[in-house]
Amino acid sequence: MKERPYRDALNRAVDIFRDAMRPFIVRNMKLVHGGRVEDTIWSSLGDKAQVRFRRLLREGEGVEGAIDISDIPRVVSRRWREVFDVAFSGDRTVQNTLRRIVKARNRTAHVGQRDMELKRVRHCLYDIADVLGRIDAPVEKLAVEKIRDSLPPGPEDSASPDQSSYWLNTIMTPVVLHKGTCVHVGKWAPSYPDNWTKYPTEQAARRSTLRRIKDCGICF
Repeated sequence: MKERPYRDALNRAVDIFRDAMRPFIVRNMKLVHGGRVEDTIWSSLGDKAQVRFRRLLREGEGVEGAIDISDIPRVVSRRWREVFDVAFSGDRTVQNTLRRIVKARNRTAHVGQRDMELKRVRHCLYDIADVLGRIDAPVEKLAVEKIRDSLPPGPEDSASPDQSSYWLNTIMTPVVLHKGTCVHVGKWAPSYPDNWTKYPTEQAARRSTLRRIKDCGICF
């Protein structure tokens, strides 16, 4: 069997994401809609998903087990105002992040002989870790970060950023500040130039944005 390490890594991370999001969704729905939330979740789904959801409930999966990963962005979007706005501190960008995760997961089912692209997988693992942090799932977040950090290197990893510089990872919330010597910069800044910005000094980096900045725990 042909090895596909990047696809396999993404599948493992997606499983962790799904198993953490299911109870998060049900727990927050119950806070607003009471003990039984099956009907509320069902009414948030499309026609085919509704049929699948009811079937899984009849088969004894329980409400959490009946939620497919593809249901997660739709439920969060449809119930944003009364449920998930508060749960995600009003940050609607999480809806797009959830859609990207599901889209990347769908690609794993259609991969041919070639493995998935390393850049795509890294980006998705960043998204998954970000969401897990937002839903207060630190153990699961750490597990996904370990998967991400243990990915086999690709050709782009040979690039070496300026080690005397400072870098902001702007895709993260809060923004993360790294030194140029940080392993994270060496691995991901060349792969995602639009999401990483280089500054000549630490002061310049900190003055560049009004967003909250967190220092990287490895290099500070």
